Formats: sequence, C-alpha cells, structure tokens
Amino acid sequence: MQVANYRTEVWFLIFAKILVFAGILLFWSVVGTGSTGKTYSQLIAYFFVANGVRELIDAFYGKFGSVIIDDIKAGKISSYLIQPTHTVLFMYFKQLGTRGISIAFSFLSIVFGIILFPPTSIVSGLLFFVVVISGAVICFAQGSIIGSGAFWMTEAKGIKNVVNHISKVFSGALIPLTFFPVAYQIPVMLSPFASYAYLPATLLQTKTVDLFLYLQVGVSIVWAIVLLFVSRLVWRKGIKRYEAIGI
Repeated sequence: MQVANYRTEVWFLIFAKILVFAGILLFWSVVGTGSTGKTYSQLIAYFFVANGVRELIDAFYGKFGSVIIDDIKAGKISSYLIQPTHTVLFMYFKQLGTRGISIAFSFLSIVFGIILFPPTSIVSGLLFFVVVISGAVICFAQGSIIGSGAFWMTEAKGIKNVVNHISKVFSGALIPLTFFPVAYQIPVMLSPFASYAYLPATLLQTKTVDLFLYLQVGVSIVWAIVLLFVSRLVWRKGIKRYEAIGI
C-alpha cells in the first residue's frame, strides 16, 4: 500500500512539474517577447533555470521550515536535542533525503535551460555557482527562522505560506525582476529573494558581468551571512522557551 501511494505521489509530482512548465511556455507564446528584450528561447531558458534553482535550494515550497514546525509541535525535537548532533542540521538533512525526485527535476530543468541558451562567460558561470550556494544558505536560514516561530505560535505555517508567496513574486520565478517598475527594480534585485531565481538565471545569460551584477553577488553573500547569524540567534532563544515533556 505504501509503495502504491509513493508511486502515485511521484507521478503526481511529475505531472505537476510538466503542467507548470507547459503553462510558462503557453503564457509567453501568447504574450510574446517583444517587450522583454529577450528571444523566446532565451526567456524560456531563463524560467527553466530560475525555477530549477528555486526547486534545488528548497525555495519552491520551503519544506525545511515545515519540517521544523511539525517536529516542534509534535515534540520530536526533544529526542533530537539529546543526540550528539546539530539539531537544525539533522532536521535539514532529514528532509533533504525526502526530496530526491524534486532535486532530480531541478537539475534537469537547469540543464535544459542551459541547452536552450548556453552561457558565454566563464566568470558569470562561476558566479552562478557562488549565488546558488549563497541562495541555499539564505533559504536554509529562512526556513530555520520561520520554523523557529513554532516556539512562540501555534500557526507558524501561515507565516511560512505568506513568505513563500512573497518569495515567489520577488525572486523573479514568475516574472523577471526587470519587468518591475523602475523605482522598485534595484531594491528587489538586492533583496535576499533575488538569489533564489532571478540572479542565478541572469548570470547564466549575461555576456559580460558588470559592476551591478558583482554588487548583487556580494549582497547575496552578505544576506547569507547575516540571515544565518539571525537564524542561529532565533533558534537559541526558541530552545530556551521550549518546554516539551521529556526536556
């Protein structure tokens, strides 16, 4: 029965991914690319890479945050805390082990985007990997901070869902950030969410890395360091408040 349910879940996930990408193709074939400054294949490649990276680092659903919330509410971290392991990292790798199919699809999406529009700059390619790492750290910190909210509130998943929707818009996964009004473009491009989709996809498509792109990469690294520090601080304060049975 469990095997059958797992197969059904896998096929449902495959169908959902295909449906999402088909929707993207249909949308831009109808809207057209005249106002984007990009060719059709370049724009489609952007979305494949952007959404692939977003899926890879767990910014798509924020499953890590959900795992922390569920384990806190169920009192499972009581047993984690007495183990000779780092509790947050233990929960992170625990959920990472359940994301095999999603990670495989994310790699396929990124590779397909690269095939559609191959990168032309070695420097931008190297910076792409830097941003994927910093984006993964930012997403890890975000999940830890939001998940730790379960120490203080019973419906922390509501906040997680709100943040996920905000991330979906301001990461550039739905619409490239260059489509935003000019007055909002720079603040959005320098937000931590840009590292989830827009910045890595843009780096793979740029021919020359200008000063602003270097600035965005630097800001992404700063966000990763700052949010990682904040997440550790919030977690420690939450643990002090935690009063589950058995602690």
